Amino acid sequence: MEQPLAPFSVCNLAAVNLAEMADKETKTVNFEKLKRTVEVGVRMQDNVINATPYFLEENKKQALGERRVGLGVMGLHDLLIYCETEYGSEEGNKLVDKVFEIMATTAYRTSVELAKEKGSFPFLTAEKDEDTNRLRQAFIDTGYMKKMPEDIRESILEHGIRNSHLLTVAPK
Repeated sequence: MEQPLAPFSVCNLAAVNLAEMADKETKTVNFEKLKRTVEVGVRMQDNVINATPYFLEENKKQALGERRVGLGVMGLHDLLIYCETEYGSEEGNKLVDKVFEIMATTAYRTSVELAKEKGSFPFLTAEKDEDTNRLRQAFIDTGYMKKMPEDIRESILEHGIRNSHLLTVAPK
């Protein structure tokens, strides 16, 4: 899903090559490799936010305030071919759902870990703890976050999250 951007927002995009996640001998997905790749991808993109030379002060303020990243995918059809799974079939849909669920939960857990290490994204932090708690509660009460596992939602309430957005799949 594309990300609508606020005025002066920027988003650095990256893609996981899903074809590289296939074990071609067993015709399965190496889910541990996928998790490690997503973890590294989220951390890398978060670092890019600090390394970027922003030409407009408004872009810099928004980028550092949101810490928005967009980890996406490429090579989905290749992954399905390597796993001998037909696109659009019940089996194919279940595999795609599992791949994207693992990517989403891993990305969000990684961003929470980053918040523990480096702090939450500034727009989710207020001067008073009770205001920060309200912001975090509002964040996890959004439609997308309501679908996240409870451990992720609870971790965000406790520690915050490093990035306001994490995943983006570009339209065709």
